Amino acid sequence: MDWPENPLRIDPDQTLSEIVDLIHNKFNQLNRRVAVIGLSGGLDSSLTASLALKTLGADRVKLYYLPERDSKPIHRKHAILFADQLNTSLKIISIIPTLRALRIYSLLPLSFFPGKVLKARAVDFGRKKFLEHSRGEFLSIRLNGSGGSWVSRGNAYVCAKHRVRSVILYREAERLNGMVIGAANKTEWMTGTFTQWGCDHSADVMPLLHLYRSQLEVLARHLNLPEEIRTKKADPDILPGLNDKGELLGSFEKADQILWGLENQIDLPDLEKRFGAEKVSYIQTLVRNSAHYRETPYSLL
Repeated sequence: MDWPENPLRIDPDQTLSEIVDLIHNKFNQLNRRVAVIGLSGGLDSSLTASLALKTLGADRVKLYYLPERDSKPIHRKHAILFADQLNTSLKIISIIPTLRALRIYSLLPLSFFPGKVLKARAVDFGRKKFLEHSRGEFLSIRLNGSGGSWVSRGNAYVCAKHRVRSVILYREAERLNGMVIGAANKTEWMTGTFTQWGCDHSADVMPLLHLYRSQLEVLARHLNLPEEIRTKKADPDILPGLNDKGELLGSFEKADQILWGLENQIDLPDLEKRFGAEKVSYIQTLVRNSAHYRETPYSLL
């Protein structure tokens, strides 16, 4: 297969229409009264919320912002800003008490460092000291960390946050006869840059899962999402000093094209010539090591 001129090109109107139909059909199939969405202040969840309101109307969409100790104030500000723009309410529920009760914050000694700046420096030092590469390839190593290592402890630290958020979103959905709408995209799904059984994995419908992250940027521009949200980094907002998923992948644009090439069985030498053997190998490793994230539980069924 030859490399097309623009492999990631989409028709925004057609894509949005398909997503609206997907949300509408699932909502009716489940016979739900409301849709429940975790709004992080980032592009993915903002786009999801916008499409849900477009499909169902503001009276049938419930938005939740679920901050914790490491959450950055800018994301809270953007979540509130976007909810106001959508003319809908935003419920804010802190997950700090739950994380403390589960002793999640004790997994990493970040409480010894006052302020977010020093905490971020401590995390950066730890990444350089305990990871194999100077850039700290956390994404690939975290999937194969040895038990009790600082990498494994850090992985448990960040994953618990999204799992607690998932519990709260489903509590609200079940209390209100609601449907949970997730905001995961194809890039994070294929590279394992999400939390297994977390709020970016567990949902009744994932309307953006067939789209790469760089394609979501096209939709966000088409829908005129606020520039502050549209142009911000893809910050997972779960650990000080970890500020951009795109940076961890090298760049979304290149990672997405490599993923497209792998999915469409472009010859490996062609991919390596276009993007570099090391970069292609890295993305392949992420896809391979996170394969179990995308599978149903292993059983004899």
